[in-house]
Amino acid sequence: MALGSEKPRLRVITRGEFAVPQIRDQVQKDLGFAIEFLVLDSTQGLQQVVTQPESFDIYHQWHTSDLIWTARCIQGIDLNRLEAGPRIKAAALSRSGVGRAIHTIFDRLFVQEDGRLGEALTDTVAVLPALHGVDAFVWRPELAPALNPGEAESWGWLLDPRWAGHVGLIADPVLGTIEAALAAEVQLGKPFGDIGNLTIDEVDTIADFLIHKKKIGHFKGFWNSQEEAMRLMQRGSVTIQSLFSPAVSQLRATGMNLRVASPLEGCRGWHSDMCISAATEGDALDAAYAYLDWYHNGWAGACLSRQGYYFIFPEVVRPHLTPEEWDYWYEGQPAARPLPGPDGTVTIPEGHRREGGSYRERMSSVRVWNTFMDEHTHVNRRWREFLSA
Repeated sequence: MALGSEKPRLRVITRGEFAVPQIRDQVQKDLGFAIEFLVLDSTQGLQQVVTQPESFDIYHQWHTSDLIWTARCIQGIDLNRLEAGPRIKAAALSRSGVGRAIHTIFDRLFVQEDGRLGEALTDTVAVLPALHGVDAFVWRPELAPALNPGEAESWGWLLDPRWAGHVGLIADPVLGTIEAALAAEVQLGKPFGDIGNLTIDEVDTIADFLIHKKKIGHFKGFWNSQEEAMRLMQRGSVTIQSLFSPAVSQLRATGMNLRVASPLEGCRGWHSDMCISAATEGDALDAAYAYLDWYHNGWAGACLSRQGYYFIFPEVVRPHLTPEEWDYWYEGQPAARPLPGPDGTVTIPEGHRREGGSYRERMSSVRVWNTFMDEHTHVNRRWREFLSA
């Protein structure tokens, strides 16, 4: 597809972990037109997408489709224009394998006749599923406080007095509140009804507890990007915090000894999707569909599998991975040889086995999914109050 002007043909808002340099270079080489990537964190990206739909063509972040669809900042994606269309429908129908592991992706994916989103199959989706995975916290064994013999890893450690002064938290209000809720219900001995959709009273309970903890010096730092999270751990001041998989691999490549927890309460699941701006049309719309098709051909999914992410259709990724890579990342087997990350640097030593096991084992550990709660405005307000306390 030839460029019609000197301006970028396609503008993509994304996270740095989803658009690593190798993907940026390869997609422009394969598609033959210029692409402008704007890397923003979740809060910044969502704000721009909702308020300035004319400023982007593709949005690739983790999010729930409900919010951005209701805001009318994105347009429906015609599955008949995508090679992945039949696979999307088949996965939604079967709800087995990948469909069962990440069923929430399909619950409100399809655009219904009345314009709402639902699970009944149609030819139009609000977003195109791409990646998913599970996150938990990491900790440094040699710097950990005294633990009880055989003590199980727990989200409660994030608010445990034994770790006081050495805890890092993600600054994002949605993810941060979910992780704080998982920790608070352990420390307070009071389980919450639905951690993915907390009530106002539950949000207040968590926020008040966090503010108390902050005032007595429990937290060492807060981070918005994985680069910030890595710096906190490299300084040695933070010895326990949640951490995204790419950052884990990068820190291990420097020789840092990290343990990725398999908390007894379960993990936080996430999925990332791609969508098209409501303002995109003409040649830019054709370019957007070409980009979505390219992202689903398996190469990009394999590239990001090397940093610990899972692609929506593992069978499409497998031909682009070596047998040793597939066995490690998807089958949960020990690395048969040193394995590289997306940039070719070795990040996995021979013999290492990924915490949590295979793809199916790890995805079955999900306790709660990233989500925008019904009381999102209240969550945001109380989280800002906590960060500024």
